[in-house]
Amino acid sequence: MSVNKFLPHVYVIPEDRADEQLANGFVLHDQVNVRQIQVLPCVDGWPGVLDKFRTEYVTYLRNNKDGYVVLLIDFDSDYVNRRDRFDKEIPADLKNRVFVIGAKDTPEILRQELGKNFEEIGLSLAEDCYKGGVTLWGHEHLQHNEPDRVGLIRTVKSILFRK
Repeated sequence: MSVNKFLPHVYVIPEDRADEQLANGFVLHDQVNVRQIQVLPCVDGWPGVLDKFRTEYVTYLRNNKDGYVVLLIDFDSDYVNRRDRFDKEIPADLKNRVFVIGAKDTPEILRQELGKNFEEIGLSLAEDCYKGGVTLWGHEHLQHNEPDRVGLIRTVKSILFRK
């Protein structure tokens, strides 16, 4: 389903199938407004996410003030360097509308530790966002996302969730 581009909306660009399933689980939450979020097809790795963002979504965001983007990647145990790489590629005028989120290593490791499938994890993350909690977001494989999680909730919670 496509977003309503005439209202505030969020695009999610997932790195791989596991990240795509996490995002799809998030969207399955019963309070998510599915007309305001779209999970795009996964791309080929984090470089593909960065490339898609640069080539398609920088211009899109500049032309659509109500658009936001979540770059959903695996940090592959290299959070500092990978985060720095993404920060350098996000133009200053868009930094408050682009969020980089992902597992410390890979979603597969997170799935093993939690004993849940990817969609269940995504649903739990949405529940945390909806209720304002950090239960799952506080997990050692997700806690590094705190600055983006806070910014994301502050910025798009009213867009994504029904009141």
